[in-house]
Amino acid sequence: MIYRISVSLAGVLAASSLAQAQDRRVADLPPYDSRAWTGFYVGAAVGGGALVERQVSSTGGATLTEDTGGQGVLASVYGGYDFQVMPRALVGVLVEGTWSNLQSNASAQVPGATASISTQPNLGFSALIRAGVLPTPGTLLYLIGGYSGQNIHSSGTASAGGAFASFSRDDFFNGWTIGSGVETMLSHGWSAKLEYRFTQFESRNLPGSTFTVQPYEHAIRAGLSYKFGAGTAHDEEAAPIAKANWTGPYLGVAGGASSAVTRTTATFGGANASIDGGGQNLLGSVYGGFDYQVADQAVIGIMVDASWSNPQSTMTLSGGGATASVTVSPSMSWSVLGRAGFLPTPSTLIYAVAGYTAETVGTTAIASGGGGTALFQSNDTLSGWTIGPGIETALSGGWSTKIEYRYSQYETHTMLGGGATIQPSTQSVRAGFAYKFGVP
Repeated sequence: MIYRISVSLAGVLAASSLAQAQDRRVADLPPYDSRAWTGFYVGAAVGGGALVERQVSSTGGATLTEDTGGQGVLASVYGGYDFQVMPRALVGVLVEGTWSNLQSNASAQVPGATASISTQPNLGFSALIRAGVLPTPGTLLYLIGGYSGQNIHSSGTASAGGAFASFSRDDFFNGWTIGSGVETMLSHGWSAKLEYRFTQFESRNLPGSTFTVQPYEHAIRAGLSYKFGAGTAHDEEAAPIAKANWTGPYLGVAGGASSAVTRTTATFGGANASIDGGGQNLLGSVYGGFDYQVADQAVIGIMVDASWSNPQSTMTLSGGGATASVTVSPSMSWSVLGRAGFLPTPSTLIYAVAGYTAETVGTTAIASGGGGTALFQSNDTLSGWTIGPGIETALSGGWSTKIEYRYSQYETHTMLGGGATIQPSTQSVRAGFAYKFGVP
């Protein structure tokens, strides 16, 4: 399940605590203010995400099962209370309201008839708890989870033989959410965070229809918060970690989750169809690179990585003794990236990555009926570009941990002699653990 991303971050947290205990003398640890993170806060966040829906509909003995997807942006406002239960740990509660436009679309046209449908989450809210550890006085690594509710607007039209029909409806879905994040203190009560969440909503049969849908949502948020009456995290300049230089080569591993939205179109004779297919899966990655600290608060670098995931989407239609299905399966990808970042504290880097990416995509189409079977298979490597933000925190002895989000879009690929096209895009989040060579 996607929620296993939390296991990856939990391992990072445990490893960071062990590294600090073994590699640093007690006298070398930076001073921790036991009140620095305690208090009420409010904030706002912006980000993006992907919607993946498993849809099942049946009419007249025919059943259609499809994985649809959508993507878009989101914005939220939130407030909560944190309590620093000990110098290096805190717990808290959080409520949040979110607006999004993660829209998915599907349409089909045959001579004399057309149909289209779209779905879009719009307003939602969450009631969450979070718990975290402080590897440095000004940086929080945390897990978050709880309840989420989401309104989803659906609309569609159909016409045939001079008749026309349409619908527009709103349905509210209950669900649960889990995720992880990194938050770093700036100054005077302000802090910045980068947070990923996976949300699974209930499966529902829409009233008055034979249509069943279960939505899933992957979302990344970059937030800015203000904490009222908080203590002040001690200046890290007093600690040896503040003297660490970010310059040098590094290697790392990461784990996380990915979602894919693939725009698929097909044309045959006078008929055509298009659908936004959606898929989701876990992700594993290895990476390496070189950073150069060009100033006290600025870092630039290059990075290469390879990732493995399979967020495949499937559409299956069965009825009357015949079956047809189409599966699109993104698998391995690799990237060559540049990154540039800002150091709000000497041990925390807020950065952006961008560059070239390529992905292997497998496509399988099969149809059977009337005693015959037709099969099409293709494996193609598609080029594209990727961009995203991240936060990385230096721990000790050259070790660091990060959380990073990426949006990747690939080229349009033509198949079946021009009768079909696919254009994949992916969104991924990864929690990484790296070792930088040459750090004292």
